[in-house]
Amino acid sequence: MRLQFVKAHGVSTVRLVIALLALSGGGASISGQQAAPLRKDPGRLHGVVRQAAAGDAADLRERGLTVIQVTSDGVVVSGPIAEMAIAQLPEASAKVSPVLHDLAGDQAIRFLAEFHPDVPEGDMRSIATQEGMLIRDHPDLVAGHLMLEGTMDQIENLARWDEVAYLWPASEELSHGEPVRACAGALTEFGPIGQYVATVGAGWDGPGQGAASLLYSIQQGTPKVPADKLKQEIQRALAEWSRVVKIDFTQGGSATQHGHLNFLFAKAAHGDPYPFDGRGRVLAHTFYPAPPNPEPLAGDLHFDDDENWQVGIDTDVYSVVLHELGHALGLGHSDQPNAVMYAYYRRADKLTDEDAKAIRGLYATREPTSSTTPVVPPPSTPSTPPPSTPSTPPATGPDRTAPSVLISSPAQTSVITTSEKIVLRGAAKDNVGVALVSWRTLAGASGVATGTAAWTTPEITLYKGINYITMTAYDSAGNSSWRSVVVTRR
Repeated sequence: MRLQFVKAHGVSTVRLVIALLALSGGGASISGQQAAPLRKDPGRLHGVVRQAAAGDAADLRERGLTVIQVTSDGVVVSGPIAEMAIAQLPEASAKVSPVLHDLAGDQAIRFLAEFHPDVPEGDMRSIATQEGMLIRDHPDLVAGHLMLEGTMDQIENLARWDEVAYLWPASEELSHGEPVRACAGALTEFGPIGQYVATVGAGWDGPGQGAASLLYSIQQGTPKVPADKLKQEIQRALAEWSRVVKIDFTQGGSATQHGHLNFLFAKAAHGDPYPFDGRGRVLAHTFYPAPPNPEPLAGDLHFDDDENWQVGIDTDVYSVVLHELGHALGLGHSDQPNAVMYAYYRRADKLTDEDAKAIRGLYATREPTSSTTPVVPPPSTPSTPPPSTPSTPPATGPDRTAPSVLISSPAQTSVITTSEKIVLRGAAKDNVGVALVSWRTLAGASGVATGTAAWTTPEITLYKGINYITMTAYDSAGNSSWRSVVVTRR
């Protein structure tokens, strides 16, 4: 089993089901068969007290134990060894990501080490140096993380230290020293959660892999992105998760309702225990589903409005919303560096196979609706044509002027309907002439509209929930521009 915590930031099911507590009796106590962990601080040891809640912190404090994290079936505590008999200690092998084992070889590899939140940075560095690790400093690492370089033997030795919480691969961006932005980790009302957390609770559908219908609202946007464009990017991210599992999202409802996700852009203190830190560092935070989180915060997504939010370039609204939605649905962070749910944000168009496998561990799989391979959502700049459009006209000349395309019906960029199908109409023009107008949906359906200057699509099938339809106009030189509409079918 894995730990299940209360508030979010994400993981994957490709990672083996790692328990902080071993299945053979829930982990080794200090008097058990497991070798005693190495410790930098002789007065401190870390373990898990099961069947304890954050409300028991005062009682634990009387025993000299400090609650540093909260789980769904207990709390992570730090304290003197004499009082740790009531706690269970993690196995060293459970602290090493299986993905690191996949990378293992004779060569040293770069990886991230997460230490327990009460471990001083000096101790972190001293432990790494004592184990012969090379410390690769990076200015964008969050507190409690070190990027290290070492062999698999050294990694396994490092995991023996009590102060070490978890070890997993570094991304290429981190390894090459490129600028990155971190998802600081899931939070709770009582403390943070760690990288070793895979999922939180059983998802909105309860135990097992079922379907869920959720409401959402945008309480407050950001002046940096036009309201209609912000709404489209949020809806596009919702549709991407809905593409792989049976979760349907409908705009509306009240923030106090069960199963309601609230999007909020705010600065500094904004009504929860976690004020934003201004531009740089923390971009967003998200609360896990209920249970374990209570309403009205369960599933809510908050974004720091001091950041330079943009569409298609960093800081990209869609990419960050896509990541944070994984937390709102119950995921932790992934060990796979290429995943959307990796702890350091990546620009993304769609979920990876890793992300799909992770979310399918909580919800039922949504089967493909056609033989067409799902496509990448539309590009962020109108001058770039959508990939793999079968009938894209070949470039024939030096013309660099892109055509324009207008959707006249429906008249709004976001509409709600009960119909099973929809027909889009509009117009397109170019300095030379429009060669064709194509359409495509996020679900993978695509085709060519009838007409160019005035165009009409055939009937496009709508699926329950969010449908993202993109119209693209091309000229004979291969230039293009696009417009999109979000259709929510109830």
